[in-house]
Formats: sequence, C-alpha cells, structure tokens
Amino acid sequence: MSSTNAIIRRAAAGHSGRRVLLHAALLLCLCALLVQSAHARQAQGARARITSASGVRLRGEPDTKAGEVARLGLGTVVEELERSAAKARVGEAEDYWYLVAAPGGARGWVFGALTEAFDPARREEIFRRLAAERVGYAAANFAELIDLVKFTERALKEVSRRESSAELELARLQALGRSLASVPMEELEKEPYRSWVKEHEPEIVYSEPAGQWFVRSELLWSMREKYKDLALAERIAWEAASTPLPGECEGYLPCYVYKETVTDGRYLQLYPRGEHAEAALANITELLGSVEDDLKKSDGPAVFEVPKEDRAEFQKTVGELRAQLAPVKHPLAAGLIKKLDELARRFR
Repeated sequence: MSSTNAIIRRAAAGHSGRRVLLHAALLLCLCALLVQSAHARQAQGARARITSASGVRLRGEPDTKAGEVARLGLGTVVEELERSAAKARVGEAEDYWYLVAAPGGARGWVFGALTEAFDPARREEIFRRLAAERVGYAAANFAELIDLVKFTERALKEVSRRESSAELELARLQALGRSLASVPMEELEKEPYRSWVKEHEPEIVYSEPAGQWFVRSELLWSMREKYKDLALAERIAWEAASTPLPGECEGYLPCYVYKETVTDGRYLQLYPRGEHAEAALANITELLGSVEDDLKKSDGPAVFEVPKEDRAEFQKTVGELRAQLAPVKHPLAAGLIKKLDELARRFR
C-alpha cells in the first residue's frame, strides 16, 4: 500500500511539474508576441500623427457635431488607431477622420486636416517646419501664439542639431513678441494677459509711450552671436534690428541717432551686403530725411535739436553710425554718410 501511494505521489508531482512548465511556456510566448507587436507598431511610423494646429478637438465620433473629448495643443503626438472609411469635408478641407490615443489616455476622433503623419526619425524636420508655418500665420490670436511658444519650448528639449535649436529659439521669441503685441493696451492688467507677462518678465521690457511689452532685443543679438556660424544668423540679426526699443525720443536727436546705431546700423555693420541691407538703409534714410526737412524749414523752431551740453557725445554717436555705414556698397550709403557729416558740422 505504501509503495502504491509513493507511485501516486510521484505521478502527481510529475503532472504538476508539467503544468508549471506548460504555463511558463505559454507566458513566454505571450511576452514574445507583445514585444513583437510593440516593435511592429514602432516600425510603422505612419501610425503616429502630430497636430498641426492649436486647440484641435478630439471628438467622441467622427463628426463635427459629436461631443468633445479633449483639446490638443500644437505639436501633440498621438497614436493612430483607426481611420474612417471615407473622407469628410469640414469647411474648405477634405480629409479622413482618425481615431487616436492622446497623451494622458484620452481617446477620440480627430479631423485629419488638423494633423499629419509623424515619423520620430524626422522629428527635428517636422518640428522646425511646424514652427515656421505657425510663426508665419498672420491671423494667429493670443491663445494660438501662447500655444506656439509652449510648443517650441517642448520641441527644444527633443532636438540635438544646432540648426534645429536656432530655428526653434528664434520662432519662440518671435511668437512671444507677437503674443505681447496682441494684448489690448487697456487689458494688460487682466487675465490671462497679466499672468503671461509676469511669467516672461525677465525676457521682456515695457514701453510706456507704446503701452506695450516688447521682447528684449539684446536676447536676439545674443542669439545671433551664439549661432553666428549658421546661415540663420543673419535672419536673427534682422529680427533683433526690427524689434522695437522701449521709450520715446520726443525730438531729442541724439536719441534717434543712437537707436539707429543699435538697430539698423548694427545689422549693416555685421551684414553690409545682407539680404535686408536695403531695408536697413531705407530706415536710416527716412530718419535723416525727416531731420533734414525739419532743419531746413523757416517757420517756427526745429523739432530736432541737440543741446550744447550733449553735442560732444552726439558727435561720437554720429561717428559710430557713419562707421557702420562705411563698408556698405550701396548707392544709398554714400548719401547717408554725407547727411551725417552735415549733421556733425551743424551741431559741433
């Protein structure tokens, strides 16, 4: 009897061991299938999409009348789960609807024209293009410009090439500047404008006469220096030269000439044959033309003046602008230098 029990126990133990081995084998097969499936999804770059606009609505059904599940910001990468059988028309656009999984777990349908296929291997190219397109969108409102700033900040953490960083940093400051320009003067102290200004105070400066905040131009000049070896550096310099400076000169001629030395003059010194050289010369021509016309008029006192105690410093400022114009090989430059020499003689 004891020997029979022993046989039964050994048989039971063997059967149990086989079950354990079978379960382990099944588990390994399942894990392998999951890994294979994950690799397959990663290999299919077109299965990911990225939003190409701000406030993209995620809906419960593939219909503009369906309930809203969530809103996605510019540059949100989502996983494509399904595509509608046929295209639909929304406004002027015709595209498929896509069922997607968004970051955070939300699922819903998004209209395809507000997204595009996303390939992680081309992320830098896609980020740069999206930023350039949205910066160039002239009708962007305050909320869209905020979204653009935030998108460039996220994108900067995911790029490694200097060219990509330069383009995204420039787009960020351009979007920040435009967001500030879109704030109504009478609502600066109201939300959400007040919080936005507070958040970016180290990067901006207030101009009392304009009743507006501007991006600090020195940030752009520093960026130009940082990326001076890149082709983009000239565009950064022109953006710096075109960024408004705070304050108002109110007829004080040394102020006007000084502002030209730190804007158009500085650009011309760096890029005397640059793409925007003619525009910079036109700005200086406009100023000196106004000064010349004012000083020539016979009725009433001149608007533009230089107090005697400031004339020595004024001579230095005029000399600096003259030196910035000297290397510019353009017909306008010689005429401007002549006008500056006349100003220097008049206010000795």
